Amino acid sequence: MAETSDSQHPYVGAFVNLGRFEGRINSCPGTHYRYNLEVRKGENADAPAADPKGKPKGKAQAGGGGLGGSNGPPTSVPKRKLKFILQHALAELQRLEPKAVLATEFKSQFVSHNKLQLEKNPIVVRLKNESATREELYNVKIVGETEAPLAAMAQYLRDMVDPSDPDNAHFPRFETSVDALNVVLGHSPRANDEVAAVGKGRFFPSGPGATSARLGQQGPLTAIRGFFQSVRLATGRALLNVNVTHGVFKTSVLVSDLCRWSGVDKFGTGNINAHDTAHTRLRGLSKFLAKTRVTVRFRTTDGKDVVAKKAIHSLACRRDLDSNVVFSQGFVYGGPQEVRFQLNPAEGQTKVLGNKPPGLYSVADYWQLKYGQAPDKTLPLLNLGTSSKPMFFPAERCTIIAGQPVQSKLSRDETTAMLDFACRSPFANAISIKRDSAAALGLDELTLKDFGITVDKRLLTVVARELLPPVVTYANDKALHTRSGSWNLGGVKFVKPGPKITSWNWVRITEGRNPRVSTKEVGKSVQKFVEFLNESGVAIDTQAPNTDHEIIVRRPTATEDIRRAFAAIADDTTKAKGTTKGFFLLVILPKQDTTLYGAVKSLANVHFSFHTICSVDRKFLQNNTQIFANISLKWNLKNSGNNHLVKDTINIVASVKAMIVGYDVTHPTNMSNDRSTAPSLVGMVASVDRDLGQWPAVAWEQPSRQERLGDELTEHFKSRLVLWRQRNQNKLPEFIIIYRDGVSESQFTQVLEIELPMIRKACDQLYPPKQRPKLAIIVSVKRHQTRFYPASDQNMDLKSRNIKNGTVVDRGVTQAHTWDFFLTAHTALKGTARPAHYTVLMDEIFREKYGVGAPAADQLEKLTHNLCYLYGRATKAVSICPPAYYADILCDRARLHRPHLFDESDAASTATGSQTAAPSNATQVHPNLRDTMYYI
Repeated sequence: MAETSDSQHPYVGAFVNLGRFEGRINSCPGTHYRYNLEVRKGENADAPAADPKGKPKGKAQAGGGGLGGSNGPPTSVPKRKLKFILQHALAELQRLEPKAVLATEFKSQFVSHNKLQLEKNPIVVRLKNESATREELYNVKIVGETEAPLAAMAQYLRDMVDPSDPDNAHFPRFETSVDALNVVLGHSPRANDEVAAVGKGRFFPSGPGATSARLGQQGPLTAIRGFFQSVRLATGRALLNVNVTHGVFKTSVLVSDLCRWSGVDKFGTGNINAHDTAHTRLRGLSKFLAKTRVTVRFRTTDGKDVVAKKAIHSLACRRDLDSNVVFSQGFVYGGPQEVRFQLNPAEGQTKVLGNKPPGLYSVADYWQLKYGQAPDKTLPLLNLGTSSKPMFFPAERCTIIAGQPVQSKLSRDETTAMLDFACRSPFANAISIKRDSAAALGLDELTLKDFGITVDKRLLTVVARELLPPVVTYANDKALHTRSGSWNLGGVKFVKPGPKITSWNWVRITEGRNPRVSTKEVGKSVQKFVEFLNESGVAIDTQAPNTDHEIIVRRPTATEDIRRAFAAIADDTTKAKGTTKGFFLLVILPKQDTTLYGAVKSLANVHFSFHTICSVDRKFLQNNTQIFANISLKWNLKNSGNNHLVKDTINIVASVKAMIVGYDVTHPTNMSNDRSTAPSLVGMVASVDRDLGQWPAVAWEQPSRQERLGDELTEHFKSRLVLWRQRNQNKLPEFIIIYRDGVSESQFTQVLEIELPMIRKACDQLYPPKQRPKLAIIVSVKRHQTRFYPASDQNMDLKSRNIKNGTVVDRGVTQAHTWDFFLTAHTALKGTARPAHYTVLMDEIFREKYGVGAPAADQLEKLTHNLCYLYGRATKAVSICPPAYYADILCDRARLHRPHLFDESDAASTATGSQTAAPSNATQVHPNLRDTMYYI
């Protein structure tokens, strides 16, 4: 969008300048060429000869895949070994073609500055890497040449005309060229052994100069500060987006220290009880250490001390070994004293270890006799070999190599420590980027210069606007003053309470028979809360039924304990009221506990049709009006009420002609192998009136990580239209504005080609032929790496030092033909504010009704900004508009409804994937709760 004057933006508060650390890529010469790589393992160079029976002589060796030869299937090679193979392959290719300039991401492709001759293909690599005991042979085949037309991309950025896509229908633009640039820019940090590369664009310096923090004084995890980089296209220029990022890694420490911290240093005494007590901790530590790379100090047979790099297979575990290793009776894991193995003399010899007879020797005896060194007998042994060919080493001789990422969930204390480390002021992040990013990302390395690419590392200044906040109103048209996007509920009533609540009760959950506060005292706080509800305009009977208000749970049976109590409450309610429909249950939890909370929500929403509102006793018992107010917000929404309004909505919404929809698809991540086919979940919410306060929802399953949404999208979208019609005098909306959450740029085409036709099909089944609604689809993304910094104090929130809430950026870092904008509607309390990024994929509404260019953009940005003030369970503007926000919350609730699948995982919000599993819709919200905001 071109720069405009104030007169074209009547609702805008001010034009401002913002800083953004996004280096301009000054040169993108000519055409580069991208090649794919296939790695196949060949016959070992020194493989033993086969015996007459056809079996190879010698013991099994660790390997990276089958012996495929040059024509077999590609070999699965460990990441570290693959890096060595490709380094050797590119060095050989460079020798064969001296004029070639090459860069790779050390996985499956490389980029060349010029077209290659490839007279020798495949390239043979003979590798003896840091963990190998003998030379291995690999064939690296170069396939799939693709042109990356950087010159054409640069021309497009200058005039914003792409002859190959005159309708501007292709997403993303110049994908091959952008990918090639990302490979080139990522080559140097990936090649640096003191930089840990994670994912597509995150790089963490892990050497002596790394900025890190331990997550606990004696914890196995360390947080490291690094940098994200990615190429973005903008009008007139290609940009390198750089941001500070933080990751979790294994602490570089002696494994012996880790064993002591974990409390597994009780070997060597023969005490089987101590071993059994530590069994769970040993199993957890073994799982944590599996595949961990370590440096190992040991002595060779000629007495020379050496240091090698190896990968840990596991702790020495009897159940993991299929070779002739003997453990002391009753021991599953073993230390140097508990693990013995057979020593036989070499050919022509009768003794072992100099003058000892053949037989079983403990690892402790072996090290003492062979090296004259006694290992620490209290610590578990490490297996640095395999199950079939173990190699046992003492823990005190192994040190974890820095820079190994961890993907497991963090404990609460670890999460707190991570947030303390990662939550930094905008100024601190800006200084880190300006001072440290160039070295960490290799922006001054020769590779870029050889490709003819230079990056201007100066701060990029962009023009932004600060939107005026809308007027927030409550009952009796009482307007509240907002400050930094927030307001106070004191002295107001909800603008539209739901019907009087005549069916309700309360319970408190305890984990023992002697809670610190009696249930009678909790009841007094409940009574005060009920009084607060009535004062806030939420009408509710003042007396709860005289039933048992305490649920005592025990950890192994907590869910069943709650189920029995809920069943009794349901029976009592049905006897008194005839139904549990419209029943509300206030649940006081003993502490913040995901297991108890999940059990309450799953049982209440799915099995018993209860609306539940949860609070923690230490907070609830404070009788604080702010805490009561926060609970009452959710209570009123569940009861079909509306908490507040905003004035100045755009006219198509104010005239009851527009339905707003939000939907999201989440896929399971970090799942164990037995749950790897857990279903993906879809959550959809939609408004039902012009006030935009109620957003009833529907959620469903689909096959795990499925690339596209199924036909269910049509049926469920149709259900939202039917509900709108029921709530609006049997009329259907003329306009449908859709916020599609969590879709990456590479998935935009999927939304238009797969999801949009399903939505149109739903409309076709309900609307007369010549009265189809106008549609607009806007993708909303929160998980991205773009940040803006205030360029002056006038554009700064003085408390957090972030840009002011209401700041919108729609030029400078966007493309003229891609209608997108960044909106920071909220005020970040801590850290650096992350704007929401909105991209308009399809528009039949705003341009047609308000005019092309600035007028249409103004109205959409105004609507989106105002929506952020309509998030019902808060008294502040939120960072992403409620249709997208609610859809995300809905997916979270859908996971709670499926504890057998999701109790150990997070989920990624995307639209793609490749795994499949048959969906099961057996776990659905109870019919009595459908078409309500039960998920709040």
